[in-house]
Amino acid sequence: MASIKDAVEESFSDNHALIKYFLFAIPLYITYIFYESNDTGFVFWLFAIFTFLLMLGTLTICTTNVRHNKNQIFPGLNILAILKQALKTLIAIGPTMLINLGLAAFITSQFTLPNPSVDKAFKIIIWCVFSSVIFTGFLLYVKDLKIKDAYNLKAISEFGADIMMAVIFMIPLVLLSNAILLGSITYIFILFFGIPNPVWLFICAMFVFQNISVIGNYLAQIAMENIEIKVEMEKYDRGETSI
Repeated sequence: MASIKDAVEESFSDNHALIKYFLFAIPLYITYIFYESNDTGFVFWLFAIFTFLLMLGTLTICTTNVRHNKNQIFPGLNILAILKQALKTLIAIGPTMLINLGLAAFITSQFTLPNPSVDKAFKIIIWCVFSSVIFTGFLLYVKDLKIKDAYNLKAISEFGADIMMAVIFMIPLVLLSNAILLGSITYIFILFFGIPNPVWLFICAMFVFQNISVIGNYLAQIAMENIEIKVEMEKYDRGETSI
């Protein structure tokens, strides 16, 4: 079973993890400073786009590294390689995201059920169904980094539901890890320094990339449990392989 404990521990035991979190947090922090000062001109968008690509590339590389059982999970400091991977990931899952998020938004805007709670629950289910296509396509892609794998409709339909359930289960676990780790640091700052505080804000930016490492790790575990193992078991049942 996928382990959030292992994902969190490995996010800190990775090679020079804290130094990488510090360096990768700089553009995110600068973007936040520009946003808070209402200076959303060209430089803001330059940093915002760069930061988004840095986060996406990092998530892809972290997930791929765990899928391939590599010792180093978080990417190195080759920024160009990370940006290149981010652009490739956008090509792989960008169209899927636009189509499925667009369809989910359109469908949920077309009706309102009389009971607010039922209406909200039903709309969440619709969003989850379409989101499962995105997450499954992403996990199919990161296995071998082949764009065509992200559009394997047979695999998406076969594994999508299990992947989405695992992702939903992951969310409170990630939030809990943040409540314990970042929550403890926040409590210390509240007691002695007060928040918001520039140092605390930068630590939060570092935790964004620590979370990306954790999420990438956990997603890879989900993929191995819900795709690779099931595929191997199906091959075994057909007599194509042996255990």
